[in-house]
Amino acid sequence: MINYDDLLKKIPKVKKILDDGANTNLYHYTKPEKLLSILESGTIRFSNALYLNDKEEVTYSYKLIVSLINEMKGLNEELFSKIKEYFYKKYKNIIDGDDNFLNKYEYYTISFSTDSDNLTLWNNYSKGQTYTGYNIGFCKKDLIDDMERQGFKSVYGNIIYNQDVQITVLKLIFDKWNKQYEKLLTCRKTAKNNEKLQDTLFELIDILSIISLFFKNPYFRDEKEYRIIFISHFSTNTYKQTKIFEKNGLFIPYIEYRFLKRTVSSINIGPTLDENIFYTSTCRMLANFGYEKKTINRSKIPLRY
Repeated sequence: MINYDDLLKKIPKVKKILDDGANTNLYHYTKPEKLLSILESGTIRFSNALYLNDKEEVTYSYKLIVSLINEMKGLNEELFSKIKEYFYKKYKNIIDGDDNFLNKYEYYTISFSTDSDNLTLWNNYSKGQTYTGYNIGFCKKDLIDDMERQGFKSVYGNIIYNQDVQITVLKLIFDKWNKQYEKLLTCRKTAKNNEKLQDTLFELIDILSIISLFFKNPYFRDEKEYRIIFISHFSTNTYKQTKIFEKNGLFIPYIEYRFLKRTVSSINIGPTLDENIFYTSTCRMLANFGYEKKTINRSKIPLRY
């Protein structure tokens, strides 16, 4: 199993761009019925990343990778022609609806925001002026530490929306593995050295595959998204771990994560005209599930009449 954290340590500048190590709160936005289900069950979902987003979002990074390889000078042609072919095929498979989904790894993700009171996200989880959305605040450090303890070896960080920063990240990765590959080419040709060349290729594919999940179109920057990604080796054991839910006609695999109550820092209520009744209703519901001591915040965003 690939240790992605070890790969990211090879490029510390990229690791710091994703997460500077500060302990902050993360906010998981959801609808009222989902909030009830999450708190009652004590679980949230790592959902298969391939089926959660529209085609443009999934392929955005792949197009950027291929485009940058075409533009950059000094890259080893042998190595990067294979990288370009790999990501172009992934792009085509998604666009054309290819059923060849049996990849080496599956990526499961939970999305948060670093903003507790985000109008863009409230609008996604609200209906009209009286039906409000909610978010659950989690202590980032406690949450990730507990995931690690439970065996969810995750990669985590802020979504990168700025395309200049995305290109900088890709160039740092290209440069690191290009130098590694070029150095190996200067060594005497042996079976072991050929194996190292192959390992370098696979490492580069792996790091680009995971980094691509942290790139989004700048259009979505207002969401201030933060992702935690769990990498699952695709095998028959994966089927035993996963469950399926339906969303907009798609059947989406997911893996349940049972969180500790102490990782929850707050419950936040979105903008609504009936603010007081939503607040008292939420307080009563939280008491039912043992969250009565958690902070409950109301949105400070005013509704327009």
